[in-house]
Amino acid sequence: MQARYQYGNLTLRKRKKGPDVWQFRWTENGKLKSVLIGTVEKLRRYADAERAVEHLRIKINAQNPQRQFHAVTVGALIERFMAEYAAKHCRKHTQKGYRGLFENHIKPRWGTEFVQNVEALAVGDWLEAYPHSRQVKSHVRTLFHILYQAALRWKMVEQNPIALVRQSQKRLKTPRALTPAEFKALLGELREPFKTMVITIACLGLRVSELLGLRWGDIDLNNLTVKIQRGVVGGDVNPTKTDASESALPLDPDLAEALLQHKARAVYSGDSDYVFAGATGKPPWKDGILADHLKPAATRAGIGNVGWHTFRHTYSTLLHSLGATPAVQKELLRHADIRTTLDVYTHAVSEEKREAASKVAHALWKV
Repeated sequence: MQARYQYGNLTLRKRKKGPDVWQFRWTENGKLKSVLIGTVEKLRRYADAERAVEHLRIKINAQNPQRQFHAVTVGALIERFMAEYAAKHCRKHTQKGYRGLFENHIKPRWGTEFVQNVEALAVGDWLEAYPHSRQVKSHVRTLFHILYQAALRWKMVEQNPIALVRQSQKRLKTPRALTPAEFKALLGELREPFKTMVITIACLGLRVSELLGLRWGDIDLNNLTVKIQRGVVGGDVNPTKTDASESALPLDPDLAEALLQHKARAVYSGDSDYVFAGATGKPPWKDGILADHLKPAATRAGIGNVGWHTFRHTYSTLLHSLGATPAVQKELLRHADIRTTLDVYTHAVSEEKREAASKVAHALWKV
């Protein structure tokens, strides 16, 4: 006998203390199961609670042959994606970003549409007319595509309509890169430890998360290398962005000397301590350093606005202008795909990387 599709039972449960809560009940292997969905403060109407529980209905009926006769909304797909995929495979910072894109962009337009009814042409027309920047629209399109890839794996659709949607990722403005003269002017307005922080991030081409995640044990002064193994985002410590990011970088001797001087001044200098630890020993808050130290220093130096990624763009620009091959650029910037750098596929040798990295350090920092 074929199992019946389970709709479950959604009820409002009274509580003596605190707000009432929505409770969802269903049967699993002959046993009654239940879960609390949320309070009436969060889900004020029955319809709100119904939408919140929709992804659970999908899950409990995943093996039911009758599921094909029950349409699923994009909103329910999003909730299942966040609960079953993002929670297991994405960092907290990434989950927060996904949730923001879903709630602010995708759900308002597509949340009530049935998954099977979303078409590439309609999504493309919507994105084309959507009053947001090209970068935001690119992020929305990418996440929409990831969402439908999950739907494919869960056999909720037969194809990904977003694969046919084209959205340019080309930047409207070229990212800023500092000239060596501008970089030196900025250094002249910075005090320690922020001066050494800027020298390190610019001369190694790091992401700010990687700079904050550096520990003294990552630095090999004998072999003049730095191992990039982790990043710090929003206070959370995570592995590096990609396998390519987790790579040993050549350390210029002058930069090694600057780090040694910084270590001599540092309160936290053990192998497991962060190179640029805050007062508590934990990594400092990047936005506070940028707002309180880097931007005011840039203003005093008369070089205009800067951001953390300005230094990585500066490193990349100098690598190119100083004659580093595309392969060396890819290795030093640690891009997973060389197409992020240029469309060339070869492997760089360490001698070339060390020479290129030293050229950048000397151009930026040494007279």
